[in-house]
Amino acid sequence: MDEILITVITEDGGEKLVPVRGAGDSGGKSLLEILQGAGAYIPAICGGRGTCGKCRVRLISGELEPSAACRAYFSPAEIEAGFRLACSVRPAGPVSLAIPKDAEKEFRAVDSFDAGNQRANALEREDFPLKKQALSFARQVAGGRKGALSLDELGRIAVLAETEGGSVSVCRERGRIAAVTRGKEPVYGIAVDIGTTTLAMALADLESGEIKQRLSVVNKQREFGADVISRMERAGKGDLAKMSGAVRAQIAAGAETLCRDQGVSGKAVAKIAIAGNTTMLHLLLNLSCATLGVVPFTPVTLDFVRCSYRELFEGDLSCPVAILPGISTYVGADISAGLFFTELHKSADPVFFMDIGTNGEMALVKDGKLLCTATAAGPAFEGGNILWGTGSVPGAISQASYRNGRFEIKTIGDKPPTGICGSAVIDIVYHGLRNGLIEDSGKFAAGIGDLALAKTPAGEDIKFIQKDVRELQLAKSAIRSGMEALLRHTGTDYGAVKTLYIAGGFGYNMNFESGAGIGLIPQELKPRVSLIGNSALGGTVKYLLDRDAGEKIEEIVEQSQEYSLPEDKYFNQIFIENVEFE
Repeated sequence: MDEILITVITEDGGEKLVPVRGAGDSGGKSLLEILQGAGAYIPAICGGRGTCGKCRVRLISGELEPSAACRAYFSPAEIEAGFRLACSVRPAGPVSLAIPKDAEKEFRAVDSFDAGNQRANALEREDFPLKKQALSFARQVAGGRKGALSLDELGRIAVLAETEGGSVSVCRERGRIAAVTRGKEPVYGIAVDIGTTTLAMALADLESGEIKQRLSVVNKQREFGADVISRMERAGKGDLAKMSGAVRAQIAAGAETLCRDQGVSGKAVAKIAIAGNTTMLHLLLNLSCATLGVVPFTPVTLDFVRCSYRELFEGDLSCPVAILPGISTYVGADISAGLFFTELHKSADPVFFMDIGTNGEMALVKDGKLLCTATAAGPAFEGGNILWGTGSVPGAISQASYRNGRFEIKTIGDKPPTGICGSAVIDIVYHGLRNGLIEDSGKFAAGIGDLALAKTPAGEDIKFIQKDVRELQLAKSAIRSGMEALLRHTGTDYGAVKTLYIAGGFGYNMNFESGAGIGLIPQELKPRVSLIGNSALGGTVKYLLDRDAGEKIEEIVEQSQEYSLPEDKYFNQIFIENVEFE
């Protein structure tokens, strides 16, 4: 057999035929790889290693021999009903299968931050009457002076050829022509934060500083793995271009949505700024990740990268793009942007910054010094590697409490339960500890089996299992141990820390009673916590608005010193101790 056909039943009831070349072995590819190659989005946050159980499909007809991974994740009844893990099976003949509804299309990410009264001084506007005469528009704008203009600047000046009389405004940024408008039309910038799990964007008026619209979606690279290590591995196996193309397409689509929804012409967008961790920016730029995950962890670049929109993206926009600089391989541009946003590097008192997510980045400011580090927390805080874990989607259990011998839950959007997101994982363990269901060691108490939470609309049991507790313990210990190691290295105790700034979506949604109750957040610092939301997006917006932002961010990068936790013996010691709950 030279070709087999896979029939995919889509969520709207339609069908998609996927031809697979290769006699009986699917060309050596797993069903997951085949479906991803055909453009289907299936979460595979473990990177296709068969350990997360997220890439479930249901066989309707044909043969798909269940693997050991399938039998570990599904009951005999579910196997009989056709459930399989796409990463662990290889079709040997024609099959028909259904892919569960992609709930992550409705992913709710945190794109909020306190914009405050951000000063907008990036642009200088000059008004003058339009003269259609032999002297070129470019010379008129330049005051009659000759000189080379960039193609981008000429493209903006070309709008004058479509203007019928009246006055025009030329908006310059440090002498560069950023926009040419009819009269006083607004000029905009787009800020982008590429997170490991989510992609957040904002459209900002560059003169008033007003945020006109925000947008957030799940990062489609999630289908290649939940964490940066998984994606580095997939990049090294030939998927770099696919991951780069996926995020570029999402950013272009997001920019189009923001402009369309606000009635903004692409010509009115003067610039775009992008932040993200170092791996995400390497993937965006289609740069090799081969040396990011091996000692001495050398990136291709950490510097500012400036290019035109059309060098990276497709669409109607034509403007400069600035990709912000990072501090180190594991303290990236998202943290540079966050520090710029908060300006905590200027604090006279000791302050601590922490972005809790798949990667736990931290910074401590003390005595004018800025010390940064990162610890691999893993995806548990965002629902990854949790049996019924999911992102912040409608139906995800977001809060849980234990009363009268049972768990009471709240779901996002008050929809029927479909899984458990990170904030509820913390709640479940906290209430399990308080009510004797879970011991301080993390083991379920004697006689306690899996913790039943709810049933899905299809009648499946949503449960929290022993392995889920272990995943949280490792993530919690990574964050707490990193914090303690950084404080100890600088001779600082909790009492000296004036403020603990917590950034990121997980921290924004976490119940701090639960977080402190399991030891993730020190009890002493709980009253001094300041939630700042998506500081990376906030810092990227601030970059768009501030004329001197480039120099200021470079100063932060220069001021920052990286501290290596793997080389800290104290970190390794307390990591083991912090695995247990308080």
